[in-house]
Amino acid sequence: MANESGTWVMYGVCEDDPECIHTVEEAIAYINEIGFLPLFKNDIPGFSLEERTVPEYWWSGNHERDPWEWREIIARSGQVAYGKFFDKKAGFISKEWFPYFANYRRDGYDFDALWDDEKASMRQKKIMDLFTEENADAELYSFEVKQNAGFGKNGEKNFEGTVADLEMKMYLCMKDFRQRKNKKGESYGWTIAVYSTPEHLWGYEHITSAYREDSKESWKRIVNHMNEVYPVATEAQIYRVLGISKDGIPQRRKSNRSVPKDWIIPANPKYYDVVGAFETSDIVTWKQSSDIHVGDIIYMYVAAPYSSILYKCRAVEVDIPYNFSDENLTLKQAMKVELLKKYESGVWSFERIKQFGVYAVRGPRNMPVELKREMESNG
Repeated sequence: MANESGTWVMYGVCEDDPECIHTVEEAIAYINEIGFLPLFKNDIPGFSLEERTVPEYWWSGNHERDPWEWREIIARSGQVAYGKFFDKKAGFISKEWFPYFANYRRDGYDFDALWDDEKASMRQKKIMDLFTEENADAELYSFEVKQNAGFGKNGEKNFEGTVADLEMKMYLCMKDFRQRKNKKGESYGWTIAVYSTPEHLWGYEHITSAYREDSKESWKRIVNHMNEVYPVATEAQIYRVLGISKDGIPQRRKSNRSVPKDWIIPANPKYYDVVGAFETSDIVTWKQSSDIHVGDIIYMYVAAPYSSILYKCRAVEVDIPYNFSDENLTLKQAMKVELLKKYESGVWSFERIKQFGVYAVRGPRNMPVELKREMESNG
């Protein structure tokens, strides 16, 4: 932190202080114990790696003692996620706590669903397109992301801010720091941040494992944990450092459109026997997690072992208060859908709908016009 004279002043502890972190292994262990930790000092006293390390070692270049070097080792380790997760400033989140941050910050939206709901910017989409579909396991230097997404001279502006927004919403993280390589494959220069998705780091199932609970519940879980481990933190400080909006949670606003919309939504038979439900009734109560209106058409994609669109339905009632929770699912709001048509398993398989740009059905998303036309023309 810079003082009045412009000199950078680090806050920390003495070597022999009981709270001093001496090695990167101790740092990883502490982050996993606490759950999440900013890199630098912030509004909450003691809530940073900076304040638990020896100031003199910062930027010393000593891999064994320099916390600035540790951040690279920690990111590379895969044991802890690293990124601009705290008020657009750098920090760490453990594997255990990341799903709750993802659920709260994303409000249950995977990025493709966020885009479909018109809640993401074109700049964000240009970046995330580099990490989706066949590029889901991509690891890209920051300069590669900037160039390939069209930022820079005569292109898109505010690259750093856009990436920071995506990190804050838990769609990107810094997986590593690496040197560039010349044409001979030789490394040179300073290390550069390498970006990937958290899903690439720890898998989609883990990252989205908290989607089963309401995003407000994940936020409460985070706040309660902060109150336990940092009781000196005020409510305002917690919101400022950990929140992403004035009210602490992202707010969904239902549109006032009057024209019906077509959706594809997922159904997982591991959690609910949707096939059995439609065999006994043409109207089923279903989780509502998007901007769905009465009259909207819903194509239901049923996961393995079917991995196909099996049903075409119409929303006949929406915004139904619904209180249900088990180990797999939490419902606060539901809708009723009426069955219009059944499709044979395998006819509209995942491999087939991929040809129309549907590379994932992880949440409610727009129905591509070409796919709808194909399904209607082929019965």
